[in-house]
Amino acid sequence: MSIVDVLAARLIEDVKSNDLSGSFLMLGRQDWVGVRRSNSAALFREVLQKYLPGVTETDLCNSDDSYSETFFRKLGFSEVDSLDYSDFEGASIVQDLAGVLPDKLVGRFDVIYDGGTCEHVFDLPTAYRNIDKMLKPGGVFIAHSPSNNWINHGFYQICPEIVYGFWVNAMNYEALKCVWQPLRPYAARNVVKMTDPNKTKKRPRPLGSFNAGLPVLLDYVVRKPFADTGTRASVSQSDYATRWEKHVES
Repeated sequence: MSIVDVLAARLIEDVKSNDLSGSFLMLGRQDWVGVRRSNSAALFREVLQKYLPGVTETDLCNSDDSYSETFFRKLGFSEVDSLDYSDFEGASIVQDLAGVLPDKLVGRFDVIYDGGTCEHVFDLPTAYRNIDKMLKPGGVFIAHSPSNNWINHGFYQICPEIVYGFWVNAMNYEALKCVWQPLRPYAARNVVKMTDPNKTKKRPRPLGSFNAGLPVLLDYVVRKPFADTGTRASVSQSDYATRWEKHVES
């Protein structure tokens, strides 16, 4: 996938507002598209000026290709790697995300970014568990995942229940962010937040509206526990788990 202007803006916000740094891994070698689309380009420029004053779009580009390592180094990461199933785009790590991880990748990264990879991995649960294994304690996973009107883009469209049912409930991660992000330039600022099913005991609901015909990404950020208790819960949808709990109590 490519890091278009609105996604670049959200990445800058997420990295800087959460004070992220250290070793960084992108899933797939991400193209850097940069600024080129009216309203979302304006959003990008505003965020760039706020968090990286004096840095220009040109400063964020690789000097010899169209990829995005320079962008992530400018955000403050000391090491920037890319992981892919094949070496066709020159990823620094060739590895099946749903395969057996070598020891050298376990606990290696401070931040992992999924800019449109996991939905293409058929064994999605294994891919997510391998992401967990690759993160250091306290590490952060940032994802921009197809969530609505992306039929046949990949095997899956990702919904908020993944965030709250898997990452939060099963893996004990902290949800730092979970929103729907439209990609069309004129709708780039129309971010829709979600209800937290762990608080409402009902399925996540949007706290706002957007054009249902637009392609929408699920933009979420989750943090791995600093101390691993070793306990993992089963993965269940939030409202079913609530019903089962009430049934047992009765």
